[in-house]
Amino acid sequence: MNSPLLPTLALLLASTLSVSSEPTLKNAIEPMFSPERYNVVWASPSKDEHGSTPLGNGSTGLNAWIEPNGDLVFYISRTDSWGDNGRLLKVGRVRITLNPAPATDDFLQTLSLVDGTLKARCGETEIRLWADANHSVIHAEIDGPKDTEATAAIELWRTEQVSIPSSWECSDVHLFRPRPGEKWGNLGPTVMEPDNLLHNQEGRIGWYHRNIKSVGPAMHAKIQGMADFERLDPLLHRTFGAIIKADNAKRLDDTHLLSSRAKSHRFDLYVHTEHPATEAEWLAATEQVIAETQAVPLAKRRADHEAWWQAFWQRSWIHATSGSEELAKATSLVPSNTLNVRFGINPNGGNKFTGQFGPSTILTRALSADEIQQRAKTRSDRATTDSSEVLFSGTPANHSELQNSARWTDATSLTAELWIHPDSLTESVRLLDKTMPGSDDGLLLDTHPKNSLRLIVGAQQLNASGCLKANQWQHVVAVLNGATGQARLFLDGQQVAGPKDDKPASDAFVLSRAYALQRYINACAGRGAYPIKFNGSIFTVDGIENDKSRGPDYRRWGPGYWWQNTRLPYISMLTSGDVEMTDPLYKMYCQDLFEYHKYRTRRHTGHGGIYVPECMYFWGEMFAETYGETPFEEREDKLQDNRYHKWEWVSGLEMSFMMLDRYEHTLDEAFLKDTTIPFATEILTFFVEHYDVDKNGKLVMHPAQALETWWECTNPMDPVAGMHAVTNRLLGLPEHLTTAAMRAYWTQVQAKLPDLPTREHKGETIFAPAEAFAMCKNGEVPELYCVFPFRLSSFEKPNAEMGRRTLHHRTARGNNGWRQDEIFMAYLGLADEARENLVGRARNHHKGSRFPAFWGPNMDWIPDQDHGGVLMKAFQAMLLQTEGKKIYLRPAWPKDWNVKFRLHAPYKTVIEGRVQDGKIVDLAVTPTSRAKDVVVTQ
Repeated sequence: MNSPLLPTLALLLASTLSVSSEPTLKNAIEPMFSPERYNVVWASPSKDEHGSTPLGNGSTGLNAWIEPNGDLVFYISRTDSWGDNGRLLKVGRVRITLNPAPATDDFLQTLSLVDGTLKARCGETEIRLWADANHSVIHAEIDGPKDTEATAAIELWRTEQVSIPSSWECSDVHLFRPRPGEKWGNLGPTVMEPDNLLHNQEGRIGWYHRNIKSVGPAMHAKIQGMADFERLDPLLHRTFGAIIKADNAKRLDDTHLLSSRAKSHRFDLYVHTEHPATEAEWLAATEQVIAETQAVPLAKRRADHEAWWQAFWQRSWIHATSGSEELAKATSLVPSNTLNVRFGINPNGGNKFTGQFGPSTILTRALSADEIQQRAKTRSDRATTDSSEVLFSGTPANHSELQNSARWTDATSLTAELWIHPDSLTESVRLLDKTMPGSDDGLLLDTHPKNSLRLIVGAQQLNASGCLKANQWQHVVAVLNGATGQARLFLDGQQVAGPKDDKPASDAFVLSRAYALQRYINACAGRGAYPIKFNGSIFTVDGIENDKSRGPDYRRWGPGYWWQNTRLPYISMLTSGDVEMTDPLYKMYCQDLFEYHKYRTRRHTGHGGIYVPECMYFWGEMFAETYGETPFEEREDKLQDNRYHKWEWVSGLEMSFMMLDRYEHTLDEAFLKDTTIPFATEILTFFVEHYDVDKNGKLVMHPAQALETWWECTNPMDPVAGMHAVTNRLLGLPEHLTTAAMRAYWTQVQAKLPDLPTREHKGETIFAPAEAFAMCKNGEVPELYCVFPFRLSSFEKPNAEMGRRTLHHRTARGNNGWRQDEIFMAYLGLADEARENLVGRARNHHKGSRFPAFWGPNMDWIPDQDHGGVLMKAFQAMLLQTEGKKIYLRPAWPKDWNVKFRLHAPYKTVIEGRVQDGKIVDLAVTPTSRAKDVVVTQ
């Protein structure tokens, strides 16, 4: 159990601290902090959409894959493509086919994180697919050495009116969940309408989906007593689709567009949603999107796209390694020296190779076993997927020296790939040499003894005896992986020496990669019109339940928003510097629906304030199954029926607390005054006016519940902790941003708050789910909401030990999906427990999906955004926590892990540095005035 000491930064780090007055953005990504180490690389095509890779620009998303026949296929999605039943539909699917088809037996596909691009090589054909980060367009680019024809095909599956079971999706607008013993009840079938093709387009093709009806909003408004609240129907006539164009293209029919025979092809897909709109209005709006996009030259748009992604990766990172030994290896496995790289000879002119070299490469990346196996099939010059990785590519002259190559082996990872044709193998000869004879001060690949392979990398040595043959071509590859500290040798596509496990050996690497990939997924879907859907985001594919397909529009738990789930992708965004991605969350909940919330609260409770229900659609109404089917006018109790959520009202308090965090990070006074303070005050007013006080003037919250878990409560932890946390933060705001009346009211509210609930358990005092609690119906841990999200108990506070006791006595536990155990552990300073659980989470991706950060389904769906959201926040909290102006570094960081990081803290502060051998080094704090507030824990 940790008992951190808290020395000040000034005392500990005076010699290592550097500070600057303003943040700076470097012109190029630093190799040590580049996300390229986490690129997802595959050496074989994918069978179907379950082998897809996510791409996106924040509002438009892709699930893309290349099939064994060489076809490029992708689903297109949007954050605002809501169908007439409130389901978030795919926009469509596109297939691009080449004639003749490219070979896929020599295949390499890379998700290039640094520029948000899928890059693939099929034989000699290069493919590049990307969603422009700044415009609503997708580009599919194809280049090859020979002329080909390319055809883009629209593949619609919504081709006719279809009825689907309402019971498929929990929050379906028609669904009323049955009580025990009852059958599924609904108001009628969920009817899915077909898409529409654009007809007779010149040199282009396209399609759209238009909601000709609206099912749900009017019905729910009437049942829930909201019919008199005036607003635009959120679904009716919402229209979304895409237009596909290409230079010199010929429309073959309404679904096929031919790019004429050439060595290069580019298809441009413009995707747009308009609401409300006729077909003509949608088409006109999409034409405007096309015109505005084409007004910017492609080269500039590509440069701006790359600049957006570069800025994204440059503003934050966490790269952990397992201990000082691995950190040293991550810098370079090869000892540094001043020698150049030589082929077939040593620096003294001896050990000469007799024979020929074929096409060879030296790369600054560790190729995978699959990649090497594919490359061994063809002896030819080839371009890699990323030219920035290439140090050398070509056929080297025998007995040659590569000038200016002395620093090449400083790269974190390295691959040396050689095609060799030995004339004889009667003595030991050099193949690749960067070391002095008889020493181990560099890199050496030779045939010692005689017909064998030997790799020397500093103190490491690998041997494969008797494996080479004279007078034939052989493919030799040496791989140095700085992320795992491993060296491996391959011959003709098969590993002959080194560790056999092709997976990263380091838990730290697996976790760091999971963090980077989840942050990437957030960026692909986090700048749209609506919040990220926890149950799949916009990257769902064909949904399989009970071994049967439910189609690409399916997601378990359906179209609605659950707050406890929806918040989790957002809780890490301030610390990673991704503030703009929180805009859609607050726009929907706290701005667009602000007056609606007030109106509903008055209608349902007869008093003021705002309550935000746990479950609701994006237009505000609660789910049909949540509120119930009895009309508002016929009810005595106007609140919702569903007992899982009937009095679950912590959501508004959490939103308020998160927005106050946002103010502290950004110092955005306009957002604070216009959104945060009005919203938070209305939330507090609801609780004060809804509940009575006892003889001591303290609120008695009853009837109430603790999350979904405890249904019969008095003063449950989650709202009690939330009200304490929010009033503390409001009263701590600068006085010039508030009024005396506001502060007086918040003080009155604070005076009415009961203490955080506690109880005695096995002779120890621990936090309790509520002052009184009964009827446990779920597996959450509300008693620890004082730890997170509300941070009233954490490692540096006097009640930290009580928090740790509570954690260890919890009944519900786990490290998948929405469970927050690792976050609790990190905030309570439990480094080893947090690491163990978090590594388990990072290694637990969906086995049916090829992409390593498609989690789930867990309790929700695939890819599970809650799973990744908890992972990100817990990883951050192990390294950095804040309280007021205090910044705590490594409060729950494992002693044997090192890390390089750049994270954001309140008051526009950026913290960059590394932990090495248990010490903070190379620390930079921006701005300088914040250095005094940094506390390093031990």
